[in-house]
Amino acid sequence: RSAIHRTELSLTDIRGTMQGPSDEALRRMTKIVNSILARGDSGPFREPVDWRGLELYDYPKIIKKMMDLGTVKRKLERGQYQTAHECAEDIRLIWTNCKTYNADGSDFFLLAESFSRRFEERYKKVRVEFD
Repeated sequence: RSAIHRTELSLTDIRGTMQGPSDEALRRMTKIVNSILARGDSGPFREPVDWRGLELYDYPKIIKKMMDLGTVKRKLERGQYQTAHECAEDIRLIWTNCKTYNADGSDFFLLAESFSRRFEERYKKVRVEFD
C-alpha cells in the first residue's frame, strides 16, 4: 500500500515539474470560460442544445459537431485539451454553430456574435503571452 502511495506522489511531483506555458495558458482559458459562464446572458451556451426538447429536428442535420460551454469546462477540468488553441477552437465552434443555425440578425445570432468578439479579445491576450 505505501509503495503504491509513494508512486502516486512521485507521479504528482513529476507532473508538477512538467507544467509549462501550455498549462498556464489552459488555466487562463478556464478563467475565460468561467467568466463567460458567470454572465447572465450565457444561458443558451451553457449546456448542449436540447434539440429534441425544442423540437429542432433539423439541428443535427445542420450542426455536425455540437459544442457548449459546459462541455468545454468539463474537458478543461479533465485535462482533455493539449493546448489553449485546441480549447479556443471548441469555444469558437459554439459561436459558429449558433450563427450557422440561427438567422442573421436574430437575438441568438447577435448574442453569439457579441460573445465571440469578447472571447477573441480575451483570447488574444493569452496568445500574445503564450504563443
